[in-house]
Amino acid sequence: MAPKLVESEALLTESDDERTSELQPGSHATGSAPSKRRRTAIALLFTVAVIGVAVVSRSASSADPPHGAAAGSSEGVQLAQQVACRQLRGGSADGTDPCEPLPEKDMRREMNYAEKHHEEMGGETCSGYGENCGQTQCCSTPGMQCYKKDSAWAECRRDCIPGPDPSHADAGHWSCETLGARAQGQAPNCSKLGQDCSSSKCCADPGLQCFEKVKGFATCKAECVAGIDVTDVDATPWTCNALGPRTPGVAPWVAEVCSVGGAPINKPSCFATGCCATPGMSCFAQNDFYGECRAQCPGGWSCKTRGYQTPQPAMQSWQVQGKVASWVKDKCAAPGTDCSASKCCSAPGHRCFSKNSSWAECKGSCAAGPDLYDADASEWSCKELGPLTPGGAAEPWKSGKEVAKWVGSTCSALGSESCLESKCCKQVGQQCYRKNEGWAACFTSCTPGPMPGDDSGNWTCETLGPRTHRPWGKPTLYCFVVVQPVGYEPGLVKAQAEQGVGIFGCDEFSVFSTKGFSIGVGPLGPVETSTFVPAAVVKSKDGTAGNAELFMHVWNSVHNLGLYQSTDWTIKADPDAVVLPDRLRNHLRPHTGQSAFMVNCAKPYMPEGPMMFGALEAISRQGLETYFAKAGDCIGGLPWKEWGEDLFLNQCFKKIGVARKNDFKIYSDGVCTGVDCRDPDAAAFHPKKDVNSWMACLNETKHPKPRPSTPAPQWFKDYMDGYAR
Repeated sequence: MAPKLVESEALLTESDDERTSELQPGSHATGSAPSKRRRTAIALLFTVAVIGVAVVSRSASSADPPHGAAAGSSEGVQLAQQVACRQLRGGSADGTDPCEPLPEKDMRREMNYAEKHHEEMGGETCSGYGENCGQTQCCSTPGMQCYKKDSAWAECRRDCIPGPDPSHADAGHWSCETLGARAQGQAPNCSKLGQDCSSSKCCADPGLQCFEKVKGFATCKAECVAGIDVTDVDATPWTCNALGPRTPGVAPWVAEVCSVGGAPINKPSCFATGCCATPGMSCFAQNDFYGECRAQCPGGWSCKTRGYQTPQPAMQSWQVQGKVASWVKDKCAAPGTDCSASKCCSAPGHRCFSKNSSWAECKGSCAAGPDLYDADASEWSCKELGPLTPGGAAEPWKSGKEVAKWVGSTCSALGSESCLESKCCKQVGQQCYRKNEGWAACFTSCTPGPMPGDDSGNWTCETLGPRTHRPWGKPTLYCFVVVQPVGYEPGLVKAQAEQGVGIFGCDEFSVFSTKGFSIGVGPLGPVETSTFVPAAVVKSKDGTAGNAELFMHVWNSVHNLGLYQSTDWTIKADPDAVVLPDRLRNHLRPHTGQSAFMVNCAKPYMPEGPMMFGALEAISRQGLETYFAKAGDCIGGLPWKEWGEDLFLNQCFKKIGVARKNDFKIYSDGVCTGVDCRDPDAAAFHPKKDVNSWMACLNETKHPKPRPSTPAPQWFKDYMDGYAR
C-alpha cells in the first residue's frame, strides 16, 4: 500500500519558487501558476512511485504502458493529477481548486519538475520500516511515521518517545521530531514465532526476522540458510529472502548507561537516564520528582512512565530451534557418508560441508584446510551445502577424540616453522596465522599489524586452517567467573588465562562482567568478557553482599550465551578460587546425568544448614535447565531481596526440585571450615586474592599431604544427621 501524500513544504527549495515564477499567467486554466501545494503533491507522488506514467513511459520505451493509461498520452498525465487531487481535496492554500484539470502542457511541466526533484533525491522512494528516512521524509510501510533522532538519523517507526531508545544501536537521545506525514493505513501487527509473516513482514520477538519460504509464506527465524530446513514439515526449499528488518533486542550499551532496578545507591535514577538496564523493566514515576526502574508499578505511585520498557535480549538461533522433522532420517546423510546430493545431515549438530568436487561430509564445523581428524592431510574447501541440524555440538574433540597421527609429522611447530603450506599446527591451542604471501606461523593469537620481535613487516593475521583443540574430559565442564571491571580481579583472572589454569583448564569457559573488555590471551586465543545487566547490591541479612539479583542477571547471560548446553556440568567459581578441573571431574562423575547441584560446605551451626557456597557452584546441565525453566517460581515466591546469591540458589533449587548432592571434600574454603592447598581431595581452594598467593596455592596442590584416616567426630555426625537428605 502506498503512503498517504500530504503537503510537505520541505520539498520546495528556493529553486522551486523560481520554477513556479517561470510559469506565465494564462498557462493555467485559472490564470495563475499551479499552487505550491499541488506541485508538492505531484512531486511526492512521483518520488514514492505511486504513479509516474509520463516519465516512466518515456524512460522505458520498450515497456508496456501502465494499466489504465497510454504511454505519453493526456490520459496518463491527467491520471497522475487525479491521484494528486485526491490527496489535496478540500482546497489548496491559494484558493484554487486542486481537482480542476490542468492543461496537458502544464501537467507535463509539473511532471518534469517532479522527475528532476526525484533525481535530486538520488532516485529514492519512501523508506521502509526501520530504515533511515532522513532524506525521503516518508515511509512506505502502512501506519509508519518518519521520526528524527538527530542530524544524522531518522527512522520509520510506529511511535517515538524522546530520549534514549534501549533497542537502538547507540545511547543518543531521540528528538522524535516528525518528518513528513504518517503513511496511510494501519501499522502491521508483527508476527510471533511460528506464524506466517508474509503480510506483516515483521516479527514480535527480539532477534528474529521474517524470512520467505516460498511466495505467499514466510515465518520468523533467528537465521535462515537457503535450501531445505530440517525442522520444517517438508523438504521444500526456502528462498530465505528477508521480508523486513530484524527485530532488535536490548542494545549492549544499556547495561552501562541505564539505571538499575529499585533505588540505586550513588547511581542516577531513571528520571535522569531515561532508561532501565534490566530487560522487562520500565521507569515508573512515584511523583513528579522521583521514579524507579521496576517490572511493575507499586501501588500508590502515579505510575506514569518515562522512556521505553527495556526489551529482552535478542533470541539466538539455538533458543528457537524446532525439533528435527521425521523425514530427515531417511532423506539426509548419516555421519561418514557423502552428503553432496542431499545437502543435509541426519545427526544432531552436523552440517554438510564440501571437501572437493567429488565429496562432501556431515561435520560439526569446518575450517578451510586440512581436517585434523581426517585420514590424511588433504584439504577441505569447507563450503556450506546446507543447514545445521539442531542438537548438541558434534565436534570430535568434544567427544574426547585425539587428532590424527599425521598431525605430529605434517603440521607446523610454534612460531619457528612456516605453516603456509601445512595450514595446521602441532601444539594444542595453536592456530596458523598468515603474515603475508610468503610466511605464516603458529600462535595462540595474532593482532593485525606489527608483531613483537618481528621487525620485518606487518602481519595480516588471516587464519589458515583449523585451530588445534585439546580433547575434552569426562564429564565435560563449562566454567565461568564474574569479575568487576576495576580492582584486582581482572589482573588475577588474566594471569590464570595466560597459563591456561583455573577455569581455563575446563572444556568451555567464560568471563562475565558488567562491561566488555579484554582479559588477555587464553589457551585458545583472546579472552573477552561477556556482559550482563548490573543490579544494585545491598547488605545481606548476615552482613555480606546481598547480590542475589545481580547474579540472577548473570545466570540470564549464561542462558543467552548457551555454552552450558554442550557440557555435563556448569561451574561458577569466584575469581580468587583456585580451581582444579581434573579433580572436579572425579567428584562430579557419580552424579552426571542427574538433575543435581553440589552442597560443598557443612560449617557447623549455619541457620540454613549445609549449603552450596558461592565460591564454587557446581550444577548439572539437567539442573540448570530446570532452573531456567522455573526461575520465575523462585523470583516470585522467595523473600530473596536481602539474600546472597548462593543462598538464593540453594533455596531456589529446593523449591523447584533440583536434587542436592552432599560432597564436603570437593571444596577447601577459608569462609567455610578453612583452606588447605595441600588437601588431597579438594577441587577448589578459596580465597587467594592476589596472583602470587593464587599461583603458590596451585603449586601446593601438586604436592598433596596424605589423606587422614581418622573418622569424623561424633558431634559432626550428629550435626549432619539433622540435615540428611
